[in-house]
Amino acid sequence: MSNSNMNTGIVRNMDVGIIQFGETFLKPPDVFGTSSARTPLSPSSDFTTSIIKDVSDSIFRAILLVHWDNILGPRIHHVWTIDGAPNLSSSDLRCITGQVLSSEICRDIDSSFVDFKFFNLTHKEIIVPAFVFCAKGSYGLGVHGLAVVLSQGELQLYLEIHELLQRCFQRLAYKIQVILDTKVQNPSDSMPVDEIGRYLSDSIRFISALKKQSLAENVSLSNTAFCPHHVLEFDFLSQCIASHLMTFGRSLIIGETAERINLVIHTLSLFNTISERRCSLLINPHHPWPIHHDVYLQGFIKHIKDPMDSCLPMTEILCSKYPTTVIDVSTRVVKQTLSYNQHIIHSLESLQNELYCIQKRQVENLLVLNGELYPSSAYPDTLVQNFLTEMFQLPESCEVRMAYITQFTRLLYKKAECLIEHVKAESDSARISMRANQMKKIRQDLFLNAEGDFRIIVALAEKLKPGIYCFLLGDRRVDRAVQTNIEIL
Repeated sequence: MSNSNMNTGIVRNMDVGIIQFGETFLKPPDVFGTSSARTPLSPSSDFTTSIIKDVSDSIFRAILLVHWDNILGPRIHHVWTIDGAPNLSSSDLRCITGQVLSSEICRDIDSSFVDFKFFNLTHKEIIVPAFVFCAKGSYGLGVHGLAVVLSQGELQLYLEIHELLQRCFQRLAYKIQVILDTKVQNPSDSMPVDEIGRYLSDSIRFISALKKQSLAENVSLSNTAFCPHHVLEFDFLSQCIASHLMTFGRSLIIGETAERINLVIHTLSLFNTISERRCSLLINPHHPWPIHHDVYLQGFIKHIKDPMDSCLPMTEILCSKYPTTVIDVSTRVVKQTLSYNQHIIHSLESLQNELYCIQKRQVENLLVLNGELYPSSAYPDTLVQNFLTEMFQLPESCEVRMAYITQFTRLLYKKAECLIEHVKAESDSARISMRANQMKKIRQDLFLNAEGDFRIIVALAEKLKPGIYCFLLGDRRVDRAVQTNIEIL
């Protein structure tokens, strides 16, 4: 029998058992959200496609939703292509699907955890971060995967935004679990692919914006409050920097004008690393981005009469990995969300609340958790106060002041390293709890008697040694499993 038929446009691949029709049948739909076109392959390779539009210079090539079929093996459920991005071939799609679901046959399907995988497929010139989870499909509970396909040339950028992308798509994977489960329970509901696509397109557009609109690696001092042409009150500036450092370099700046907001963003970015600046965005008054979780620095324009608490999407703030400093440049108010050890629990509760509303089809009624989300953040400090006093005594030369900021940041990290080593020695590498007299001695040795100074250094130490914050400032009644390994569902 001939392996090809030129009259009908059918190509038979006897090696893999796939019958593929001509290319004219494989074109995806022109508009995202319309009825999806089906690729007329064999039943084992049948999937739908959609196009995500309005994404300029995207770092993504495609997003795949795949699942494991106990009879047919790895299968593609849906492919979201990016408008303008190079299309993936059928062999590329099969290769990605097989890699994502490889060795998942023995996975515990009753677990709700989302696992992360990463593949650098140099022979295909693509990189694939993937998220594997269990969800209910048309054939019952099974293993699914969400594969994010990027070009090989975006590897360096991906490494800089890895944590942001991972948390963003991990949150999306939990939503997919609930959406698929709801579809099985309510077959009359709209196609889950459309609902997933709406969440997915928002994330893709936002992350793609980081490629060109994130903060530059070298921030000019002339755009900050340390330049004589820009003036911020000493006490307000000191409180902004101290609170920004206490919340792990995460701040949300709100105000009435983009110029004042961006001035504070540029100023605070000097105390962030280059990779953290890559995950930060200036505000564009003509194309403002919505507030997004796990962005280090971002802005929000509010109306004059809007109070701070009423104009913020608290779910996005609470879903971040770390607490956030909220700065209102109009009223000169600086607030912090709950401390890190409390934020962990509230973040998980916020995710549970969000998934519950999706399951009940009540997303518009998503409520913020009750309780005081902005405790007092007026922790007295001397580190930032002394730094600013000396800074404004220096010559106005940008090079001199920039060098002093770099030296100050280096000093903070050195103190954080010393704190880690002191805690290791006093606690026998965290095998025993710290006593009050031991903590007092460590703070005296490192000149961290002021509560604000101590919290700044502990926050930096947490970046270097995850877990030390909860060890020193956490609630001993909270089980460690709740802090790190709690299941969302």
